[in-house]
Amino acid sequence: MSGSSLHRSADMQDHCLREWVQMNALQPPIFRELQDSRRVLIAGMGGGFDVYCGLPLYFALKAEGKEVFLANYSFTSLGLGPNGPLPHAVVPVTPDLFVQPGEYFPEYWLSRWLVTQGEPGTVYALRKVGVQPLKSAYEALVKHLNIDTVILVDGGTDSLMRGDESGLGTPHEDATSLVAVNELRGPKKLLACLGFGVDHFHGVSHADYLEATAELARGGAYLGAFSLTPDMPPVQKYKDACEAVFQMMPRYTSIVNSSIVSAIDGQYGDHHATSRTHGSELWINPLMGLYWTYHLPAVARRIQYYQPMLDTVTLSDVGLVIERHREEVTIRPRVALPL
Repeated sequence: MSGSSLHRSADMQDHCLREWVQMNALQPPIFRELQDSRRVLIAGMGGGFDVYCGLPLYFALKAEGKEVFLANYSFTSLGLGPNGPLPHAVVPVTPDLFVQPGEYFPEYWLSRWLVTQGEPGTVYALRKVGVQPLKSAYEALVKHLNIDTVILVDGGTDSLMRGDESGLGTPHEDATSLVAVNELRGPKKLLACLGFGVDHFHGVSHADYLEATAELARGGAYLGAFSLTPDMPPVQKYKDACEAVFQMMPRYTSIVNSSIVSAIDGQYGDHHATSRTHGSELWINPLMGLYWTYHLPAVARRIQYYQPMLDTVTLSDVGLVIERHREEVTIRPRVALPL
């Protein structure tokens, strides 16, 4: 090869490297936050199917060679089986449990699906408890799995409600998870929300959510948003998991995840993917397919009733804390999105 050809080849390599660096610089900061993470726990924070909203992240991080584990604050009535080294509030759910066909148990049916994909089949279910036992459960899980990063995942966006909004959505489980994980010492703590708009049904004004995100951005805690698209392999896995599990327990199709999948597929407006939503008016839209990501401690510190949450033991205790706070605080007027 001539000297001029060598120079052209080197120039081309430099050009490609500069392009790569420029494109990489446009990635949301969440990816830089996760760059050094090696053992990650992705946990659904609000119960039900929230852990499914973490599956795109699960498969994306696995593809990068990281060890990733799944947990979920569970709505299922969990048995009293042996937990090994883990406390009572943590139940390792595996495919060999005896569960009736079609029974409501999102963690179990997910574990069944995972093994069909060659993935480890354990999903750690967290009992419906208050902050004190949930913090102990997370501490034990972090130690047991040698976790360096915890990502809480919210199916929806009501986890950013601080307490004086006109509508809080369903704050009990979200707030319990936020406070419990924020109290952990050691691991990096992040929050990802998926499903912008789905909390409208529960009275959330998404103007409040955007205001909260702007406040967090001013403080450097907003780590960016990015879209899930149908061509992404981790998204295809997520959709496969949802479709398979919806067939396994057809009476309990997730409204949140079916709405998100519909949005990712390009549906719009009053589109109903499940009979569970018939009779209501939906607004399926592209914003539902965005991950919104944050430094978790800054989100947790916004909770106006954070301090009394620390003493809660049961979910009933949490309900009383929120009820008392709502009686004492001035509720801000509801604001609609000016669109």
